[in-house]
Amino acid sequence: MKHCNSGTRKVIKQLEHCSDIENVRAMHNGYLIYAKNGSKYLVHFSDKAFHPLRRWLKHNTNLKNLTF
Repeated sequence: MKHCNSGTRKVIKQLEHCSDIENVRAMHNGYLIYAKNGSKYLVHFSDKAFHPLRRWLKHNTNLKNLTF
């Protein structure tokens, strides 16, 4: 079983409930996030991964406040 902190689980749960996200697929090295506008983003969750993810979400979805 792989370890994952509660911040990662909270972010993934918010992404799954967002209407502009088509799919969140767990990969062996992170998560692949598909937006409805055709853009996709591969995120490797670490301490510095949240800010680039927030920036991508602001440009491609209506999810403006990402909490963790």
